[in-house]
Amino acid sequence: MPEFNHIFLPGSTSSFPYSTHGGGSFNLRPGLNRGQHGQRIHGAFTEAVSEFSEGDSDFEFVYIEFESAINFELAFERFEDTAGNIRLATCRAISSTDDNEQITFKIAVYLNKTAVSSFLAKIEEYIGEDTPAGRPKNQNLVANIENVRAATLESFWQEPEINFPQSNENVWWEVWFNKVDANEIRESFFNLRENNLLVSERLLEFPENTVCLVKGTVNQLAEVILYQNNLAELRKPVETSDFFANLDKTWTGEFIDDLKARIINQIDEHEVSVCLLDTGVNRVNPLLEDLIPARNLDSINPSWTNSDSYRFGHGTPMAGLILYGDLNGPLSSSDSINISNNVESIKIIDASTANDPDLYGKITLEAIASAEIINPSHKRIVCLAVTAPDHKYLGRPSSWSAAIDQKLFGSVDERNDNTLVLISGGNLPLNERLSYPLANDDFSIEDPAQSFNSITVGSFTNKNRIDIIEFPGATLLANRGAMAPCNSTSIPWNNKWPRKPDVVFEGGNDGVFDTGILDHDSLKLLSSGVGGIGKSWLTTFSDTSASVALASKFASELYQQYPDYKPETIRALIIHSADWNDVMLSHASLSDLNAEQKTELLSKVGYGIPNLGKAKYSAKNSLSIIAERSLKPFKYEDSRVKTNEFHLFDLPWPSDILVELAELEVKLKITLSYFVEPNPGNRRYEDDQSYKSHGLRFKMIDRAEGLTPFKARVSKAIRDGLDNYVKEGSENWILGSQVRDKGSIHKDIWIGSAADLALRNKIAIYPVGGWWKNRKKLGRYTSSVDYSLVISIETDDVNVDIYNDVLNQITVPISIDNI
Repeated sequence: MPEFNHIFLPGSTSSFPYSTHGGGSFNLRPGLNRGQHGQRIHGAFTEAVSEFSEGDSDFEFVYIEFESAINFELAFERFEDTAGNIRLATCRAISSTDDNEQITFKIAVYLNKTAVSSFLAKIEEYIGEDTPAGRPKNQNLVANIENVRAATLESFWQEPEINFPQSNENVWWEVWFNKVDANEIRESFFNLRENNLLVSERLLEFPENTVCLVKGTVNQLAEVILYQNNLAELRKPVETSDFFANLDKTWTGEFIDDLKARIINQIDEHEVSVCLLDTGVNRVNPLLEDLIPARNLDSINPSWTNSDSYRFGHGTPMAGLILYGDLNGPLSSSDSINISNNVESIKIIDASTANDPDLYGKITLEAIASAEIINPSHKRIVCLAVTAPDHKYLGRPSSWSAAIDQKLFGSVDERNDNTLVLISGGNLPLNERLSYPLANDDFSIEDPAQSFNSITVGSFTNKNRIDIIEFPGATLLANRGAMAPCNSTSIPWNNKWPRKPDVVFEGGNDGVFDTGILDHDSLKLLSSGVGGIGKSWLTTFSDTSASVALASKFASELYQQYPDYKPETIRALIIHSADWNDVMLSHASLSDLNAEQKTELLSKVGYGIPNLGKAKYSAKNSLSIIAERSLKPFKYEDSRVKTNEFHLFDLPWPSDILVELAELEVKLKITLSYFVEPNPGNRRYEDDQSYKSHGLRFKMIDRAEGLTPFKARVSKAIRDGLDNYVKEGSENWILGSQVRDKGSIHKDIWIGSAADLALRNKIAIYPVGGWWKNRKKLGRYTSSVDYSLVISIETDDVNVDIYNDVLNQITVPISIDNI
């Protein structure tokens, strides 16, 4: 079948006023005696101030811990003001260990002397004064407070799954400072060093925080930073684990020589690189030496070599998969092999040295910057298979994942336009795989793969060959086409965070033999090895590391096809092309699954297996339309930040053809991709609104819905301008907004008749809240955001030509007139 480039939708898009249709209410604890409660909180607060200040009436500031009543939130926004007198430093949610799902919230709050007096006055107003509506003044602030105490260092600990260190235990800490004053940050570092604490030179910068590593005991740290006014939170720094070992295989050089003779080297024809952040690469391997120039190798530590530091190799087989894919195919073929992926290797882990914990977010940024110096004009796919298995953030951002999100967003003044990051999801330990697939449900995707803006890659498998002569009675753990036994999931995560992985690639399989795990070469991929005396240049390789290498190969080849597209678009095309096979769907139809089953599907295998042909090309009966736009999500009006506008696309459907096709089934797919600016300081427990700068969503006009009613259904601002609004339409997606609207990429599917689709020819893109809206003092409401939209329609009838009809309609920009 002929292949065509996707259709790029030129021109501008019509914008309309947008406001939301309302939000939720704040739940107050009922049945309180305001006088008794207020007096108790007043006394506890006064005592906490005295304890923290050690009775010194001339104190400058205090840190106070507030605890909520069970299952009631605190009014977090009331613990901050624009003057900086009071500041919410950190927030924790403490869940009960029984089955009653009881949660209490604890917050650590900075208050200067002015804020202490103001807070006491507000409690007194709560006790004795009413609002015009007859409610106690400051009820939202005071009513849900249960306990008040002087803050300790543990009040700032943000690792709910990890115990707080013992008082005299000398450990590394990830210290988050509030970025209120650069001089205060420098003074904090000076004070730490003066008190004999070890401070790392690496720093991470976020919109409201500076992060560094400090080594010392609880007592040492408390004596210094607990009495500085810029402490925000404490975390355990990342320590990476050793990678799995691979078995060597004996192969003759003839296979390699034959393959090398068939290689068509097209690397210099493109300016797209795959930047491999790993253990280094042994480019002396004959399969790599002519394809990876020495200038493409570097290390973040000048004292390290650039070669692979792992005994069995990790970076080297990763590089082989990026260049060749699974070598089982090329080695057993006689066909020519086109190699077009330019590999850069930046070594970030050295197995021959003992590594202290480090700021791997900063290391990742430094490594990418090194690659940008090597090939400054290149577009770049960053491939990262280094994860932290000991840190189960359960979807919550870390300094590492946030640094990756920051790199992909760029800055307000200079957006990222050339980099996409792919991260492996991390692996279920081999000894736990006998409990597949139940064990996978409980094993969380690892840090930093919870990143909003990256593509997280999991594993499925088609590997199903076991030598039953060598292993009589052996069975496969995973059926062909199923989630791989190594795969980690986001099933344990809070529902507010993104669903990960985004997609899955081949990751190998495992078997069961004599009641134990069979970890055999025949169930793995084949790639380039580190070589050495008595060792083969080939090795087997598997798990999510192999999957992310294959995904990076895929992404690079796609980027070569469309080098002028934004990275948001490349990301959208990868996920848009993905689909689930029958095994993943348990041989059911996607539309027959309920919302819980759909959520579980996305949390295990994401959107499925990408298809490179569909990602790169359209066909006559299957076309993709691509739009890249900028939208200003917020505005400052009436002394507050509000949502601003939405975009309306008039889709160039081949209406005549669709009507003629009448009841023929067609499929519509939409993928919306954008990058958020992260703000990782944990001011709100498990709240993506405090982390992401903004969100975007889409709606589609219904078949019998007028244009004005559709606009009003999207935007309250338009609805309020109508005298008699009557709702005419609704959404009819297979996944639905509750399943898809997580993270910063959203995909859904509509299936129906061609005649029906002919009437569904308008799509609205509108904003939802984030910290750009909530953190008014930072002034981000003046900024615009980029997004990419991919829309495809397809039919199984290969004789239908919808591609050229659409192409003919978009020779001029398409717009919808404003009201």
